[in-house]
Amino acid sequence: MTDRCRYGVRVLLSLCTSWAVIGPVWAAEGGLSLIAAYDASRLNDPTLQAATHAYDASRQEEAIGRGGLYPQVSLSSRYGYGGRTDGGDDSSYVNSNDYQANSVTLAAQQALYDKGRWAAYQEGKARGALGSQQFDVAGQTLFDRVAKGYFDVARAENELKLIAQQKTAISGLVLQSKKLYAGGQGAITDIDEAQARLDLVEAQETEAQARRVAALRALSGRASVPIDDIQAMREELPAGSPIPPEQDLPYWTTIAREASPELAARLAAVKVAEAQADSQRAGHYPTLSLTTQLTRRETRQYQELDPRQDTYYVGVQLDIPLYRGGAVRASVAKAEAQLAGAQSDYDVQRQELAEAIETDYLGVVAGFAKSKAMLRAVESNQRALTSTEKGFQGGVRSTVDILDAQQRLFQARRDLLDTKLDMLESYVSLHTHTGQMNRAVLEQVQSLF
Repeated sequence: MTDRCRYGVRVLLSLCTSWAVIGPVWAAEGGLSLIAAYDASRLNDPTLQAATHAYDASRQEEAIGRGGLYPQVSLSSRYGYGGRTDGGDDSSYVNSNDYQANSVTLAAQQALYDKGRWAAYQEGKARGALGSQQFDVAGQTLFDRVAKGYFDVARAENELKLIAQQKTAISGLVLQSKKLYAGGQGAITDIDEAQARLDLVEAQETEAQARRVAALRALSGRASVPIDDIQAMREELPAGSPIPPEQDLPYWTTIAREASPELAARLAAVKVAEAQADSQRAGHYPTLSLTTQLTRRETRQYQELDPRQDTYYVGVQLDIPLYRGGAVRASVAKAEAQLAGAQSDYDVQRQELAEAIETDYLGVVAGFAKSKAMLRAVESNQRALTSTEKGFQGGVRSTVDILDAQQRLFQARRDLLDTKLDMLESYVSLHTHTGQMNRAVLEQVQSLF
């Protein structure tokens, strides 16, 4: 992500106040879309805001390190009184033993050879790069977090929608069983079975409503806009897999090695650790600097003229470290151990990234195949329910048979929706891990939702 892009994100973050005005309007128009949820979260998500502030701070790291390479100029002054405390009297002076002494010193120093300052500059650059990579990670993971939060709401709402349909079907069966029983054609057990199943579904509805409220609250907290509902999910499936056949697993693995923000952030952390180790090793090396100094001193004694003395100094200063109690050696050992740890963390991240990409890739490919199978299962269970209802009318099937057929149908429909959500979630995660997630991909996910 370029500095211009990051600046654009910060500008968007500054529009939070105006978003709070228009956000509720979107939430009120038939449910919040996935794109709208992302746009709101991009402006208001606390995690992204914290990452933005951390990035702004990291942009100063290079300038801080570079400052040690430039001339160091200082101005100091002293103003006060002095005198003798032994009470003696110098016969060569007729003035008082008390005097006033003032001085002003302008000093400048330019490092000529200083490995410590150069290492500090390199560390500043490395920290700036690390902050940039961490900001990219936050930008990518925002897509993933918003999608997961949105899909959590969708799961609960799908459950409630199916439960409502199941309640309607079971309620109709309860009324039908009562009519048959009243007409002497049914059994009381049919009524009890249907009523028991209805009570169970109502209990499941209460649980699903609680999950929906919790999921909406989590999504609203991230987006900082009131969300009453989201757009309804469709049961239709795309004609083909969201991933083209030519984009196989090696394709995504190669992209991840080159563009994964998580891997790049780990590598940047290694660079920081290397610069810190160089900075500690610099404690063994001498430093050479050019120094200049201009001083004006005034010593005022009473009953005398005010003598003034102006002096200057130009030269080089050489400092050679000899012994510091072993602190430098211990600091070097500590920095080298931290460098080894950062390199190990990089290796761990690379391995975890490869595993995550494989999981996400298979989650999309296998998820699409499973969704197709679940769609066929829904159609089969729908036909089975129709046959069972006809058998009930013919007197060869019971109420329990209808209830079981209904349960299998609604279970298949719920599994279909959940499988589709899992596939879309894996699709978002795959693009996030490889650094390819953007608004266009999210719009594609919205079209498949």
